[in-house]
This record gives sequence, structure tokens and C-alpha cells, in this order.
Amino acid sequence: MEWRETVVIAGRTAIEIAESIRSAVDSGRLKRGASLPTVRQLAEELGVNRNTVAAAYKQLSDCGLLQGRGRQGSRVAPDTAAPPPAASPRDLAGGNPDPALLPDMTSVLRGVGWHQRSYEDPPDDPELIRLLGQQFALDDLPVGELWLASGTFDAIGTILRKLLAVGDAVGVEDPCFMTTLGLMRQAGYVPLSMPVDDEGLTPGGLRRALEAGAKAVILTPRAHNPVGGSWSLARLAALREEMRAYPDVLLIEDDHFAVLSRFPPMTLVEAGRPRWAIIRSVSKYIGPDLRLAVVNSSHELSRASLSLSAFTTRWVSSILQKSVLAVLTAPGYRQLIAGAAAAYERRREDVVAALAGRGIKAHGRDGMNVWIPVEDEQTVARRLLEAGWTVRTGSVFRLAAPPAVRITTSVIPKPLAEEFARTLHLILREEVVERGA
Repeated sequence: MEWRETVVIAGRTAIEIAESIRSAVDSGRLKRGASLPTVRQLAEELGVNRNTVAAAYKQLSDCGLLQGRGRQGSRVAPDTAAPPPAASPRDLAGGNPDPALLPDMTSVLRGVGWHQRSYEDPPDDPELIRLLGQQFALDDLPVGELWLASGTFDAIGTILRKLLAVGDAVGVEDPCFMTTLGLMRQAGYVPLSMPVDDEGLTPGGLRRALEAGAKAVILTPRAHNPVGGSWSLARLAALREEMRAYPDVLLIEDDHFAVLSRFPPMTLVEAGRPRWAIIRSVSKYIGPDLRLAVVNSSHELSRASLSLSAFTTRWVSSILQKSVLAVLTAPGYRQLIAGAAAAYERRREDVVAALAGRGIKAHGRDGMNVWIPVEDEQTVARRLLEAGWTVRTGSVFRLAAPPAVRITTSVIPKPLAEEFARTLHLILREEVVERGA
């Protein structure tokens, strides 16, 4: 095999593998035009997930160092190729999990025991519902009626459409996940700002929204996106006191990070509340493309929501359901989750520490995002892009909260965290910054 004769490729992460290949090319150990192993071959050789190798090849392809030839594999771009484009910006804006930490769905799909589903069949796989309900019970959360939706915001949209009227006020965290604001505006609800801090929603923010007439509140108990706050026991108690005075307000909790969170599960749901839902998605630990979320809800809420036709939003493909079930029951599932959770925690903390070392305040207690307050988010984002980094401006997340930028830390190794902190430090000091490689 040509590549083995020329160079040994090394690395455990996409960045390490890409740097190994880049270094071999720069040193001449890997010749221009030389073929590389297929994604599958290199993944087996290195003992890593195929997604890791695919991500490394994509990085090198984006910067013009590799050329893809379909099933024939990839080659190092020859000297006669057109000059490579400028290096792609390092993406800290996407909000995506690390592909290398997701299960290898190619292998999973081979073993999925799927059969064609008929219109008369139950919409939700009983075994999948049983396992997901078991997880809620093990987390010491109330277990109501469970049903599936095509992702978190499909579930939230379904619930709001059935239980609220256009023009109703909804309490939303500020800043909050940008899709929440988009949903509010598109559906005609009035968003009420509820400030957050490192412990999530503030009691004062919740109180003001409830006093202003909120018909519903959408909350994030753990790994708040974008600020990263998670409720403490003291915060939970304070929020419960506020909610108890409004038993008829619709309570929606988005526990999107769930099994990956380093904080214990918490809820404001208490006995007697007629309309509540706790929603968990598989996007962060199995993959965003598996548009599946489980809704754990009160009987009143589920009865209202499930009256929608099973042939529209209630139809979640059994292929997706069986795929999720296969992951949850795979022998290495617990180790996969534990490894991913530890990696996300370490990377997030490395970024926060690197920023703190440069005197830059940042928020990121849990999850895979860090919120960095700045005076002029548009200028900071533009200058970071000029230096080779893409970030999200805070304007898409906030109503009345001060300006900031959000970065996703899911794929940042410690050296890049330090490099980013140095770059941002220079920008905030209004010094000249050179574009990174």
C-alpha cells in the first residue's frame, strides 16, 4: 500500500491526524500526488472512529491539500494543482457535537432490526419508549406519558400550537437558544425576557415574566445554550417557589444535554401541575441528523398534543427509532457516553481557563458552548473572522441581554484554546492580529 511505504500517519483526534499528514507533506515524507488510505482503512489502522478520519480529511481538503477521488480514495494535491485557497476559518460557531465522539452509525445501521410499518401501527416503538422512560425514572424525575417527536423544537412547536393562542406571552431565557426566538416570532407569540446567569434562569427573571402574564415558560435546567448555566439546588428551590404561585402556567423544560451533562438532573415539575413537559433530544450524543426527541409530559398536555394527526408531526420514522434503540442497547454505549462527556467537559474548561488566563471573562459551566461578553459583538466577530475564526454574534440569542459572542468548544484541543484566547486578547486590546494558518 503506497501510503505505508511512504509515511506513518498518527493521531487520535481529527486535528492530530490532519497535522500528521500536513507535516509529512511539508517535510517531503509524503509526496505530492501520493495516494492516502480510505477513511475505513485509516480508521482501522489508528483504532479510531471513521468520523474522526473523515473530519481530518475534510480539513485538509478544505485548505486544498487533499483531492478526493470518490471510491478511489484521496490523494495529496499535486504541485500542478491550482493554488490552494486560503485556509478555511476555524469553525467555533456551529454548535455541533464532535463527529468523532458520536457512534459509528454505519455499523449501527447494519444491525438494525427494521420492518415496514403500516398506518395502523403505534407511532412509537414500545421498547424505545420503555428504555427512555426508565432513564427518566433512574434520574429521579417524574414520569408521565411519553411520546416521540422529530427533535426538540418540533415537540415545543407542537405543544405551543395546541395549548396557546397567537399573541400569548411566553417567558424565554435571555439569552436563549436562537431557535426558540425564531419559533416565538414565526408563530406570533410574545417573548418575555428572563435573564440567566451561571446557575441558569434567575428567580427574579422568572417572577417578572410570570407577573407580566406569561402563559408558558421554556427553561433549560442544564447546559444552557448559549451561557452554559446549570441549576444548583439553591437555584432549583428558589425557582420552585416562584412557579408554585402559578400552577396553570405551561412548563416546558429542555434537557437537551441530558446524558452528557456533568450536573444532576433537576426539574420544576411538582405533583398537581396539570401542564408540563420535559424534553430530551438525541442530537448531542447520537447525532443531529437523527431528528428524534422524547417528550415526558402530563396527561393533559399529551392528550392535547397527540390529537394532531399521526401522519404529520407525529410520524417519526421507525428507521430512526430503531437506530436510536440500537445505540442505546449497544454493548459499548455507557463507555461511549462517559468518554464523550469527559471530553466535552475538558475542552470547555480548557477554553474558559485559557480566556481567564488572558483576563477575559467567559461563562461556560456545562455543555459545549462558552458565552463571552464583549462591548461590540459585530466588530469582534468580524476581526476574529479576519484572523481565521468564526463565532456566533450574541444578537441572534438575546432580547435585552448585553452583547457577547458565543463559541462552541466541542472540537477545540488545548493548544487551539490557547491560540484563540491569545487572538481574542489582542482584538480586545485593539492590536494588530495576523490570520492563523
